[in-house]
Amino acid sequence: MKKAHKIRIYPNKKQAIQFQKTFGCVRFYWNFLLNQRITNYKMKKENENDKEDKTTYATLKKQEEFAWLKEVEAQPLSQVAMDLNKAYNNTFKSNFGFPKFKSKKYSKKSYRTAMGMKVNGNYFYVSKVGWVKMAETLRFNGKLMNVTISQSKSGKYFATFLVDTENFVKRPVKETIGLDLGLTHFCITSAGEKIDNKKFYRSLEKRLVMEQRKLSKRFEVAKSHKRKLDESRNYQKQKVKVARIHEKIQNQRLDFLHKLSSRLTDENQIICIEDLNVKGLVKNHKLAKSISDASWSEFVRQLEYKSAWKGRILVKIDRFFPSSQLCSSCGHNDGKKELHIREWTCTNCDITHDRDVNASINIRTEGLSGIA
Repeated sequence: MKKAHKIRIYPNKKQAIQFQKTFGCVRFYWNFLLNQRITNYKMKKENENDKEDKTTYATLKKQEEFAWLKEVEAQPLSQVAMDLNKAYNNTFKSNFGFPKFKSKKYSKKSYRTAMGMKVNGNYFYVSKVGWVKMAETLRFNGKLMNVTISQSKSGKYFATFLVDTENFVKRPVKETIGLDLGLTHFCITSAGEKIDNKKFYRSLEKRLVMEQRKLSKRFEVAKSHKRKLDESRNYQKQKVKVARIHEKIQNQRLDFLHKLSSRLTDENQIICIEDLNVKGLVKNHKLAKSISDASWSEFVRQLEYKSAWKGRILVKIDRFFPSSQLCSSCGHNDGKKELHIREWTCTNCDITHDRDVNASINIRTEGLSGIA
């Protein structure tokens, strides 16, 4: 099984400059090839006899105008060509649409390579960069497939190693569980446990708004002095501050989700959960921010791959299954209920239910019936 491990790295000044050069060359080569594709398509449409221009990295670096491409490793650039071909061929097969040009300001800084890659304790070696210090040792043992070097908007560098390793399946357990996702509580289990919604974005929203206002003011100052944003130190410093807050929110959220998904997949053999249409739910403008902050999609994604790693079973219940309407004791359908109703009494068996716990029990029952 192929597993990835993302580790923070600490390049020296010379190595950081080399990384920046490679980021720039990768971005340039992507835009160059994409522009070439579009131009060739237009020419072919206008005149079928026109020959396509197929300029590659090997021919491009020989030209004096692009001699600077020799300063970086060739592997990331050849990887760009493969990635673009894949994106171009999948234009009508995926939801991403036609490939887009990469901007220097807004595009993610990253590149992937497999040439001369070595790992030794807290250091790893990359061609034309040398030995780079890592924050921790590699978690998985196995064959190194490739490494992706990236830089976050706050300026931190990371290396993501893809390792072909043996998968160690955990011993089967008898416990099964149903999960009902919510906003008041992030998750309610069929065992009656209610896991609080930490609301990481909401907790730092005031601080984020304050720093973003400062960023806007510094933007206006730079604009009034007719100064480029790249040359405005105050603007760049404030931009990093805003990026760090966003990064903190993301790190807190991922830490919470990883710990919860790991615990649930460790303790339960079968996990039943609703197949929620998150894209449809965020169209509700009153709840969109709260739903995005909860990050249900990421939680389900983690449950999926961790269940596969550990030999567990994840069952997704149809999103139209009336989990909140059925009585978990007698199965009677009491009809739809408003969101403010958190407890209700079954008209058939007179048992009082907690809305969320009852829903999670129904999800578990429905999931287990599908397996049987």
